[in-house]
Amino acid sequence: MSHLKAVFSDPGTVPLPQSRLDFSDMHANSQFFRAGDDDDWTVCTRCENYRPPRAHHCKICKRCIKRMDHHCPWINNCVGERNQKFFLQFLVYVGALSIYSIILVITSWVYPCDECNTNLKESQTRMLHTVILLVESALFGLFVLAIMIDQMCSILHDETAVEAVQQKGTYRPHRRKFALLADVFGRGHPFCWLVPCSTFQSNTRKYDTPLLSHDV
Repeated sequence: MSHLKAVFSDPGTVPLPQSRLDFSDMHANSQFFRAGDDDDWTVCTRCENYRPPRAHHCKICKRCIKRMDHHCPWINNCVGERNQKFFLQFLVYVGALSIYSIILVITSWVYPCDECNTNLKESQTRMLHTVILLVESALFGLFVLAIMIDQMCSILHDETAVEAVQQKGTYRPHRRKFALLADVFGRGHPFCWLVPCSTFQSNTRKYDTPLLSHDV
């Protein structure tokens, strides 16, 4: 369920304006400018659209994504503001299943089945199967653990992968860690953070305002 939600949920696509805006001067000068002096809104030269702070253009999706972290081939979707929670849940559950598989394999070696067929060929096949399962579970477990740690560091330091490459640093250095986690997982109880349900509230977002609220 978490994987499906991460795949099919909108990662935070910046909507396009109803009428096409004229950015011909910007293309001619090849400049990247701010939408206003008192905020961090910018202009995407590819979408030809205003975009809110921390939004970046995805070359694969060909759209600007709010608080984009990266485009993940596992979900064939961007990891952004609206689906990062589901992506982290997917990593947690895959990691838990990997640990569960490793425990089952080790248990089967420590406490072998006395009632199983003692045929040599079947025993060798069973042993080969458990070894392959153990290696696969260990590799997947380490892989998702590395990604999960990277995602948690990104949230707690309030710096997406794109911002880290651009060396922009922490976006909100004085914000509490729990509040940063709540921005991703929702305002509900922490025990509910692993439940794959949507808790996004657009009215709590500072920059979820109409894109044409600025004077054009």
